Amino acid sequence: MADLKTVGIKELKNNLSAYLREVRRGTRILVADRAAVVAELHEPGAVYAAAGDAHPALEAWVRSGLVTLPKRPKEPLPESPVRLAEGAARRLLDMDRAENDG
Repeated sequence: MADLKTVGIKELKNNLSAYLREVRRGTRILVADRAAVVAELHEPGAVYAAAGDAHPALEAWVRSGLVTLPKRPKEPLPESPVRLAEGAARRLLDMDRAENDG
């Protein structure tokens, strides 16, 4: 995962050369306008995960070791074999509530 920084427009404008040096070293720069990301700077031809795959905070947690991403994609769960008659859940809830009110 590449280094990722978020910077405001004014900060980027005032320090453009420094941020471009960071981009040359492989850092992705997200440009924010009032806390909303409006642009991204990266090396030409750089390939990253699709936009929106991970929140910048999540990426920082992964880099710091607080979070480990899954090794394989999420798969749907098999359909439950449990079958109840119509209204069974309502009756069970009503019974439970009656016991707790008692």
